[in-house]
Amino acid sequence: MEVKTIAVIGADNVGRAIAFISVCGEYDTVLEDVSEERLEKAAFWIAENLESSVARGNLGAQREVAAARISLAHTVEDAICGADLIIETLPDEVEMQFEIFTILDKFAKPNAIFATTGRLSVTELAEVTFCGDRCIGMRFHENVEEAKVLELVRGSDTSVETIAACAEVARRMGREVVVLEDPAVNNSSERERKFANAQD
Repeated sequence: MEVKTIAVIGADNVGRAIAFISVCGEYDTVLEDVSEERLEKAAFWIAENLESSVARGNLGAQREVAAARISLAHTVEDAICGADLIIETLPDEVEMQFEIFTILDKFAKPNAIFATTGRLSVTELAEVTFCGDRCIGMRFHENVEEAKVLELVRGSDTSVETIAACAEVARRMGREVVVLEDPAVNNSSERERKFANAQD
């Protein structure tokens, strides 16, 4: 399971920062937003930061080479069609999250990984897809560019291969990895244990 292209859904501060470190990790990156204004602002911000990174010697490639790795999309469907890893950065609203994961499941290419940056349960989001093994949480700290740690949140069905692929992405983005269990997994196990005890 190799990641070559990353799609980032949402061009707010978090989304544009993830797209920036994705480009710096030498991934082809597609940044999506329904707002043309947000996309334009994000593209300008990324270009400025790439130039600064090259000037500081933090980015080995020429700015033009790095900038060529980023493209913009106005629909989720266009953004995700060729992506190996899809990172959504939408607000933690249950209906919105379920809707985006349903869209990812329908339009993403086979074997694409679906990642949420939010705090909602990965296990519950995965239930609206047919690929729970490829659903994962990727929690970037608030200051995405400066943070050194990326938390990977494993749902009940998240595969070892998915975790390994996302850990490699984190490494190329210059992050250390911490793997966490989705609280919903622990809560479910605890409920099952209590139920089993009650039956004894």
